[in-house]
Amino acid sequence: MYQVSDRRSSPSTGASGRVKSCSQGSGGGYDSGDSVEMHPMEECPEGQYYHVQCRLGEGGGPGGGGHFYERAGVSRSWGLRKQAIQNWQRRPYRNSTEGEEGDVSDVGSRTTESEAEMWEQQERRATMAETQQSGAPRQSGYRPGTGRSEGCYHRNKPCRRDKSPSRSNNEVISPEILKMRAALFCIFTYLDTKTLLRAAEVCRDWRFVARHPAVWTRVLLENARVSSKSQFLSTMSQWCTQTHSLILQNLKPRQRGKKETKEEYLKSTRGCLEEGLESLLKATGGSLLILKVSHCPNLLTDRSLWLASCYCRSLQAVTYRSATDPVGQEVIWALGAGCRDIISLQVAPLHPCQQPARFSNRCLQTIGRCWPHLRALGVGGAGCGIQGLASLARNCMRLQVLELDHVSEVNQEVAAEVCREGLKGLEMLVLTSTPVTPKALLHFNSVCRNLKSIVVQIGIEDYFEDPNSPEARKLFDEMVNKLQALKKRPGFSKILHVKADILC
Repeated sequence: MYQVSDRRSSPSTGASGRVKSCSQGSGGGYDSGDSVEMHPMEECPEGQYYHVQCRLGEGGGPGGGGHFYERAGVSRSWGLRKQAIQNWQRRPYRNSTEGEEGDVSDVGSRTTESEAEMWEQQERRATMAETQQSGAPRQSGYRPGTGRSEGCYHRNKPCRRDKSPSRSNNEVISPEILKMRAALFCIFTYLDTKTLLRAAEVCRDWRFVARHPAVWTRVLLENARVSSKSQFLSTMSQWCTQTHSLILQNLKPRQRGKKETKEEYLKSTRGCLEEGLESLLKATGGSLLILKVSHCPNLLTDRSLWLASCYCRSLQAVTYRSATDPVGQEVIWALGAGCRDIISLQVAPLHPCQQPARFSNRCLQTIGRCWPHLRALGVGGAGCGIQGLASLARNCMRLQVLELDHVSEVNQEVAAEVCREGLKGLEMLVLTSTPVTPKALLHFNSVCRNLKSIVVQIGIEDYFEDPNSPEARKLFDEMVNKLQALKKRPGFSKILHVKADILC
């Protein structure tokens, strides 16, 4: 429905009456802020010709010029505007003073509703005809019938562009497809990472489900050889926004080139996956609860834990084991400052370690200060001594599981010192490749009242430098027999488990 608004003409123009403009609502036509006004041409002596001026907002066109017309739009609608101008010129002039109200009931003094509707219908037909001929939408410019310019600003507000919805938005998904996708969601949550990547190549519906973040809650990558320039971790990061478990283990670098020296090979492959891991950790953010990096020589360094401390502040379980880059005291401190909720920590270096002294008593002391609420801990290495273990037991009073890997011999003296400081709530003690005496095990069992399991896994090479000698074999068999004899004591038959390997 069109409305008529009155605008008083300026006294300098010499024209009596009021200038009337036609405005239309949101359905089309002219907007009240983008109205079309008629002004007399000052160059014409008769003052009978008028021109059309489009008053726009401050933003102007796309180039910021303010008033512009698209050449095709002007040529298409000029005939229609000319008809409106002629209707305006034919109206009877009435004398009025500046304070009087005009007679809006005079049909000849304005463009009638029937003429305006005819104008709008003709413009719609012209627009449809041009669209069918060109086959492409108009670019930014003057929009006929609206008094606006595409891409401009009206009343300091950006105009909304008429964007046709994409094909995916217009697509109607049938109930059968929705049921199938729901079933796939239930199945794909149990698939491993490799299977999910293959399932995404089957069809469109499978790809939609296989790449949905809801099925990427657990990411496991293991037993694979990766390229130094591989970006698969960065690609996976877009689907891992809801991941709570990330495990990277037994990943090997590319093979060494024929003309490539060992130094060049190690330099090119060192930390080559850390860029992708950073993208992955950044995408998971606070949703990641479990992080495990193990047996990834030279591909991932202890910098991985530093990245985790920056992006994943909600971590609860962390495992990092490496033979080439064991974790150091600085990285442990950074991890403790960023991730205060860790209750399970496994950072024992792998054996044989290229830097055996890097994990030392200072690392054990830092662990006790950063996480006094630890429940499970795995440490080890030749650098761990009685001083560090005692400090750890004193600070971590809630420790329930303790694993010592490749630690120096644990005798009765070490057991007495550690148990004096803490470990009252210890429930499980694991000694992996750590020489232990029967008296030390008896002391642990007598002090730690909640102890439910003692696992001893030893090998002949943990005791002797020459494990192949007959004397070494004989002495090792005697040690194993003494440990097995402890099972006959009351309370040891159910909690002691001895695993002896002649050659580890």
